[in-house]
Amino acid sequence: MALFGKKVGNIEGITVYESSVMGKGHNSAGIALPGYGIVVAPGAWSKKQSVYTVRHEFGHFLQARKTGWIVFYLCIGIPSLLSAWLKGFGKGHSNFWTEVWCNQLVKEYFKDDDWPKNSMPCRELSPTSKFWLIGQ
Repeated sequence: MALFGKKVGNIEGITVYESSVMGKGHNSAGIALPGYGIVVAPGAWSKKQSVYTVRHEFGHFLQARKTGWIVFYLCIGIPSLLSAWLKGFGKGHSNFWTEVWCNQLVKEYFKDDDWPKNSMPCRELSPTSKFWLIGQ
C-alpha cells in the first residue's frame, strides 16, 4: 500500500494512486505531487470515472516541468492548495489562475478539442506571469 493510497496505473509515466481521502464520484478531488505521483478518488483512473481529473492533475506536472520543482511547490502548489481549501473544490477554485493555466497546458499536451471548458476553464499565462514563473 502506497503512502497515499493504492497504485492503479500511470499517465504519461506518472504514477496514479487512488485513495478514499480524495472523495467519491465524478466531482471528487485530486492532488499532484511532483516527485511522487497523482492521487485521486477510487475509480477515477482504474474505472475511468474521472479521466479529466487525472489529466488535470497531470497538467500540474507539466507546470512543474516548466517552472522547476521549487518554483512549482512555492508559487503554484501552495497557492493552489490554499485556493482549494478557501474556495472549495467547485467553481471558485476551478477559476484560480494555477488551475486554468494547468488546464491550458494539458489541453495542448493531449491536443484535446473536447476538453470540458465549462467545468475546467483554460487560459494561457499573461506575459508578465510567464516571465516571473518560467523566464519567458
